[in-house]
Amino acid sequence: MPTRIDATYRVTTPLFCGGASRENAELRLPSFKGVLRYWWRALAWSEYDGNLRVIRQEEDALFGSAAGGQSRVSMRLESPPVAESRSPPSVLQVPKTNHPVGDGARYLGYGVMEAFSSRKKGTFAGQLMRGCLDGGFDFTVQMRLSTDRGRNEQGKRLTLLESALTCMGIFGGLGAKSRKGYGSVAIRQLSVGNTPRPIPRSMTELRDSIVALGRQYVSRNRPEYTALWANVRCLLLTSKKSEPLELLNLLGRELIRFRSRGRNCKILGGVKSELIFEKDHDLMKDVANKRQPRTHPERVAFGLPHNYGAKKYQQVGPDRWDLDRRASPLFIHIHECNEGPVAVLSFFPSLFLPKGIGIAVGGHVVPRSPEDELYKPIGNFLNRLLNKDERKERFTDVKEVLP
Repeated sequence: MPTRIDATYRVTTPLFCGGASRENAELRLPSFKGVLRYWWRALAWSEYDGNLRVIRQEEDALFGSAAGGQSRVSMRLESPPVAESRSPPSVLQVPKTNHPVGDGARYLGYGVMEAFSSRKKGTFAGQLMRGCLDGGFDFTVQMRLSTDRGRNEQGKRLTLLESALTCMGIFGGLGAKSRKGYGSVAIRQLSVGNTPRPIPRSMTELRDSIVALGRQYVSRNRPEYTALWANVRCLLLTSKKSEPLELLNLLGRELIRFRSRGRNCKILGGVKSELIFEKDHDLMKDVANKRQPRTHPERVAFGLPHNYGAKKYQQVGPDRWDLDRRASPLFIHIHECNEGPVAVLSFFPSLFLPKGIGIAVGGHVVPRSPEDELYKPIGNFLNRLLNKDERKERFTDVKEVLP
């Protein structure tokens, strides 16, 4: 008989997810399934010792494909979630206030909302560019897992699927900007065959759940895609803010302080920039003056493309035409605990680009730095957050969980 699995999640931050129209947001089952496959794959690297052929076969067999046949997992959205929908050109606001989301939250939402007001365009800070569902609602997905294998193989598949559902509800989210903390989905209930599984409800339980996942999936080989392995780092951050969007804003502001040069070396409405990556701007000035670059900007560690303008000499990205981007390896998830919102900041340092692929800087191809060197800026940002004398925003506590 198929095994029944019920998973309930809470969407803690605005969800930018929809179908054909960018104006209207909706929670779609195909989006959920796609993200679940993503986190299943993240765990499968350790489970199958990095064997890409076996991982692909198992994924196709479990979730379905042209080669693997029909999916062994059937899914149903138990009932349509009840959530407020917002459409452009409304301004995204912090719940229970009339204030637009802060500059840090707008920075993390670049592309789905306006970061600044503009008289020229007639837009306001926080004005939506696509529709979203407000956070603060639950949804349940009912699944049935069937298998054509023996009991041991069925148990292995069930365990990995269960771990993926938990992993998704601790590290991940749905929709656009989910790596930046939007559309965060926090696991609320999980039952397998009518047997409830323990779910993290306090910060201590959340920490213990992350540690348990880290101990279970501990490959020592650097993965070729985003995956849980020995070198993953994870921080938990709290503040006195009671709203998830306010906590997300603090994290975005700290990232602006660390990354941004700003306009005329000013950020956050007049704060002097720390100019940590001034060498990146010097490098791009050299490219603009037709000097051959020998390296790439340091901030490519946070993802590609990393552009300084619309012109070709201002653009930085993969050097192959069929690779247009490399998503950030830094994930932000806002979890809901009994004590209030907790930010889960996770760094997954996988292979940055496929082997043999360089980085194009202003049209000039340069070799990329080795991963350990390339990813140093992200490690420095995590270390900054851990140091209460170095970080600037008012976090009440920052703890490292992994490694």
